[in-house]
Order: sequence, then C-alpha cells, then structure tokens
Amino acid sequence: MRTKHRTVPVVFLAVFLGALLLAFMTTDERYVAAPGFTCVVMVLWLWMTLWDRDHEIPFFDVGVFCALATLVYTVYPLVNYWVDGLQFDFLADSRLQSYRILPAELGFFHLRHVLYLFSFVVFYVLFRGRGAIQVGNVSTPSRSTQHVIVLFFLLFIGYFFLLGILTGANYSAETYGERIAIWVDVTSTMPLLLLQISGKLTGILFVVKLALLLIVVSRCRQKKWLVILLVWVTAEIIQTFILKGGRSGLVLFLMATALLYHRMIKHLSMKFLITSGASLFIFFIFLGFYRAYIDFASLQAALSQANAGIFSGSNEFQASLGTAYDVLQRKIAGADLPWYLYINDFITILPPQQLMPFEKVSASEWYLREIGISGTGQGLMWGVISQSIVGLDWIEVALRGALLGYILARFHRWYLKHQSGFLATFFYVFICLKVYYTFRDTTFSLLANLVWEIIPFYILLRLGVALLSQPRSGAPAMRIAMSPRNLK
Repeated sequence: MRTKHRTVPVVFLAVFLGALLLAFMTTDERYVAAPGFTCVVMVLWLWMTLWDRDHEIPFFDVGVFCALATLVYTVYPLVNYWVDGLQFDFLADSRLQSYRILPAELGFFHLRHVLYLFSFVVFYVLFRGRGAIQVGNVSTPSRSTQHVIVLFFLLFIGYFFLLGILTGANYSAETYGERIAIWVDVTSTMPLLLLQISGKLTGILFVVKLALLLIVVSRCRQKKWLVILLVWVTAEIIQTFILKGGRSGLVLFLMATALLYHRMIKHLSMKFLITSGASLFIFFIFLGFYRAYIDFASLQAALSQANAGIFSGSNEFQASLGTAYDVLQRKIAGADLPWYLYINDFITILPPQQLMPFEKVSASEWYLREIGISGTGQGLMWGVISQSIVGLDWIEVALRGALLGYILARFHRWYLKHQSGFLATFFYVFICLKVYYTFRDTTFSLLANLVWEIIPFYILLRLGVALLSQPRSGAPAMRIAMSPRNLK
C-alpha cells in the first residue's frame, strides 16, 4: 500500500477529532486527556511523514519504535487514571495512590513527556533523511558463522540450566513473587564474580538468540522453516505461562519475529500491525497480573474489585511515572541528590565494582535505597524523566529528546547504506528492540548493551569462526578467514 501527501489531511483530521472530544469534556478530564492526545498526534505525524517520504509503512524504523515506546509510557498511566475515575485506585502503584494526584497536577507533570516527545520527533524527522529498505536483501551468513551461533546458543542455555540446578534457582514457584524471593535468596549466597559473569552472559544470550532467530526467519520462504519458527514461538509462549517469570523476553522475542519477517520475507500490512500490536500490548498487561496469582480464580477475584479490570492495576508504565513524580517531590522537599546521579547515563559501562575506588550505584539502586526496598528483589526502573528532573528538569527534557532524535536519525542513515549486511541488520533490529530503555532507564543506557553484549558477542563470533576455519590435521593449509566478509 502506497500513500502520497496524506500527512496533512490525516493529522488535521486527528487534531480536529481530538479538539472536538476535548470540547465535550470537563475541565479535569481535559487536564488528563490533552497531554495524551497531543502525544498521539505527534506520533501519528511522525508515522505519516515517514510513510509519505519513503512510500513504505515505517514499521522497520528505529525512530518509530522509540516514539511508540515513549507514547505508551506516557499515555497508558493516563488511561489508568481515567478509567479509575480520575484517580489511582487500590490496585495502582502505591506511590501514586499515596500522593492522591489531582488531574491538573498530573496533566501539568505530563507536559514534560510532551516536550520530550516533541523534541525527539522534530529532530528525528529533520535528520533522518529518506530512502526505502528493500525486502529480503540481507546477505546470508557463512555456514561457519551459523554453526558458531547455534553452538553458543546451546552453550549458554546449558550454562544457565546447570547454574539453576546447582543453585536452586530453577526451583518451581507458583507466583512471580515467590520466584523473585527464591532468586534473592540464591543470589545472596552466590559469589559476586559469578553473579556478575552470569548477569553479563544473560545479556549475551539474548543477543545470540536474536542472531539465531534472524537465521531461522531468513529461511521462512521454505515451509519447513516456517513451521520451525511457529513451533519456537509457541514454545516460548507456553514456557512463559508455565514459569510465570519475566514477560519482557517473550514480548521482545515476538516483536523481533515480526520485525525480521517484515524485513526479510514480506511487508506486514497496516491491519495486521494494528491488530497484532494491540493484542500484544493487552497480552503484556495480562501477563503482569497473571504471574502474580496462583490461578485464574484468584486473578478474577482481584480484578472483579477494580473499576476497569486489568486496565486498573499497577504496571511498569505506572511505576515509571511513580518514580518520576516521587523524585520530583523529593527534590522539591530538598532531598540530598548524590553526585553519581549525574553520571547515571554512563555508570553501567564503568569497570566492575572490584576495580573501582568507589561504590558503583545506579540511579535506580539509589532510589530503591531511598524508599527502603533495596535488596528485597523488587526493582523500579529510573526513567529519562526522573534523570532530567534531578538535572536541569525542563531544559534537560528537551535537550535529551532532541539529542536522541539526532543520534537515532544518524543511525538510521547508516543502516540505509549497510542494509544488505547480516550483522548490520542484526544490530539494527537489536537497537529497535532495546530502544525503549532510552525512556525506561536513561538516554544513553544502550551504551551498556553495546559494551557488555554486542561487542562481546562480536568477539566470540569472530573467534568461533576463526577456530572453525582452522585447517584440519593432514588437510591442505588454508587461510584463516577472519575478515568481516565471513560474518555477513
């Protein structure tokens, strides 16, 4: 499907409908709805502008993924507040409940989100350029590269399976809370070095798994490989339901599958993207509740007391808002803000704790200590809004949005020139999947992924390919293929 010069009429229609709806709302309702409508219009403008510019649905686009993530983190807490009767109900984030935020206060606070998204969208569109990405023009990695990826995937899976058996971390639990409690108990006795190594290997395993998925999807023009992919997807879904563990891994896996299929096999339609995207989001919210209860009966009993079912309960989007709002109140009250909060963007890429002359404390860990739940297994993401609040606040919000928009625009232009490369496509998809951390954590949080996951994966891949390329004993000597050409 192609579009041409439809941005202005579509966006104008959205603005008109939004203004019409606002006109029939009460003053309090407008305070809540206006920031959300504004963000929706900005993302719609971004989507339509890129669609007009490239004449392709801009699904495979890192800037679009970043804008959509920002939109969800901005709008969904407003939806929760709205359906609960312009309040955060008893199932909502406890911090937001305690503040009893008025609609005007919530709406004014969300203007930071509006400013951030506006700065990002404008700079991304200005510097992104134009150019369509062709379907399927990705080079196939060499056989040795594929073998190395499969080998490392099996090795990492085996390592974590063995680690779970030896430490008891695989002990069955009926709820996510019980699983967290078991993990806290296990890690409290685990040597620091082993804990650090395992944490880094977890990230590398995700990278290896993504590379393997890319290989599988690239072959899905053949029916047997499409069947293999469907079986893999089904197994991932079943495993998440049974274990009641983290849901992000499954959601990212499903998103990666859609991205790669859209990029390498066939463009997905707008109808499919809208319906599957909405379904995936609802599925994500549902999993958050499901894993907290022993069975469906307990879940239904809890939701029956809420005003709007699963749309009333606490979620990570509320948690992000709760952290940012609480940090603002603490700053206003004169809380002590330690110096390391200002280098939070880069603290995760510093050397290991054993080599540092001071304690490495991330902003999220500082906040957990402030509210007295550090070491309990509970985690709260920091967020770019929180990071801006401890700094220059409104000015920093605008600067961070603009800078991120420029960086991702340049990154997209780089990919357009290297779109046929296996590693380039793999890296681009990885950033698309992880870009939501620029809002959920902080602007440069992806540097940690680059330093501790992407670079180690690349080194392991090069070494593995080099070893497999070694001439066998008695065979004619051959040059060890260490050039990047073998990895494309």
